[in-house]
Amino acid sequence: MSNPKSISRRFLRVLLWLVAIILILFALQVTVLAFPQIVLSQCEQVGTVAIYHDDASGTDISALATEVDLRLQANRFYESSRRDRVFLFHSQKLFEFYARLALVSPKVQGFNLSVFGNSYLNAARIVELSSNRSNTPKYSIWEGSLAHTIAHEVGHQYLIDQIGRSTWMRLPHWKQEGLPEYIASISLIRSDSLLSLYDRFGILNSDQAWDDTYEWDRIHYKAELMVEYLLEVKRYSIEDIIADTVLAEDVYSEMLDWYNTARPQI
Repeated sequence: MSNPKSISRRFLRVLLWLVAIILILFALQVTVLAFPQIVLSQCEQVGTVAIYHDDASGTDISALATEVDLRLQANRFYESSRRDRVFLFHSQKLFEFYARLALVSPKVQGFNLSVFGNSYLNAARIVELSSNRSNTPKYSIWEGSLAHTIAHEVGHQYLIDQIGRSTWMRLPHWKQEGLPEYIASISLIRSDSLLSLYDRFGILNSDQAWDDTYEWDRIHYKAELMVEYLLEVKRYSIEDIIADTVLAEDVYSEMLDWYNTARPQI
């Protein structure tokens, strides 16, 4: 008959081994996520943006990094001392591996892990969108622009650095997504006289511009417009916007009044 103490010691050893294995696997997971440059050795840096990549398709990564940096410079959150790491995966399988490690859907265009200060981009998915979403309104995360999507994911990092991760996690979806969309788009919006905030609010409310396929696009589009209205028209600060008292339905209602009041006289 086995000694109860001997059984307990064996059970404890097995348990300790299991804990050790779990800790080792967790350490490996963290290491792989924190340092994707292990597999993405090529790097182009312009301004604050360093893009690591596995590109074999001839994409001009230097020009891409320049465009992203110009987009970022145009927003009020830009700091020249920043260093933002972007990992651009042209290999769909490699991106899916990292997405699953991060417990993120492998179908997304990209994601940001603020704990490491890294943004991970799915180049294949973004390029696919650019060919399949030709009717998506401009200045949308769904239009299939590498520069826009990279600036959007870096924009998440800007926001988290500004207000703290715990505060960011409590924000409603329209603030979490609207602010990065603003950061990604504002440089182009300001130079486009044909698509002012007024024009784009009209597009938002035109059913001809959207269908069921694009409903998620429309939600993101609306979020950016509301944030842009608060920042550019109302001159809110980031602290004003993230306040719990600033509600989506109130902002949209106020924008609707603004749109009707500002309507050009023909």
